[in-house]
Amino acid sequence: MRGAGSHKVPGGWRGSAAQIAIGRAAIIKWNRTRHLQPKCGAARKSDYEPCQNLAMANGRCHKHGGKTPKGDGWHKPSWPHRDAPGANVKLNRKLNDLQRTAAKREKRLKRMTPEERAAHEQWQRDHKPGSAVERERQREYRRQGRATRLLLSTEPPPASPEAQALQAEIDELKAELFELEFRRGVFA
Repeated sequence: MRGAGSHKVPGGWRGSAAQIAIGRAAIIKWNRTRHLQPKCGAARKSDYEPCQNLAMANGRCHKHGGKTPKGDGWHKPSWPHRDAPGANVKLNRKLNDLQRTAAKREKRLKRMTPEERAAHEQWQRDHKPGSAVERERQREYRRQGRATRLLLSTEPPPASPEAQALQAEIDELKAELFELEFRRGVFA
C-alpha cells in the first residue's frame, strides 16, 4: 500500500512532492556552500595539480589518506564497530588479512641473508613508527643538539687587537663608574 502522493516509477521509488522539494532544497543549499569547504591538497597523479576533492578532518580526501589513522593509531589495526552491519564478516576478514600479512613477513624474513637481516633490523631501529612530522622534528632536535655540542666544545676565536683595545677601555670605564658611585654613596 502506497501513501497518498507517492507512486512507483520505473527505476526507483519516488516520494511525495514535499519530499522531493525538501531533497532538492538540501542539494541546492549544499551546492551553494560546497566551494567553501576545505579541499584536498594532495597532488593528482594525472597532472600533479592539487586534488580538489572535499577534504576530511586531516586535510586529505578519502583517496589520498583521509581515512588513514594518524599519530598513535598509525600502526594499529582499526576494528569494525560491533553494531555495524556485517561486523562479524568484517572482523574475520581483518583477522585473516593480519594473519596473512604476518605469514608473508615471516616468510620474507626467513629468506633474508644475515647481512640483509641486519640491514633490515637497523632500518627498523632507525625508522620508528609515528607521523613523518614528528620523526622530522626529532631529527631536527638531534641535528641542533650536535651543532650546539660542537659550538660549546670549540675554543672561541682569539679577539682581534681592536676588540682587545675596546674591551680594555670598557673595563676602565666600568671601574671609573664603580668608583664614582661608591664615592656618592650608592653602595653604602
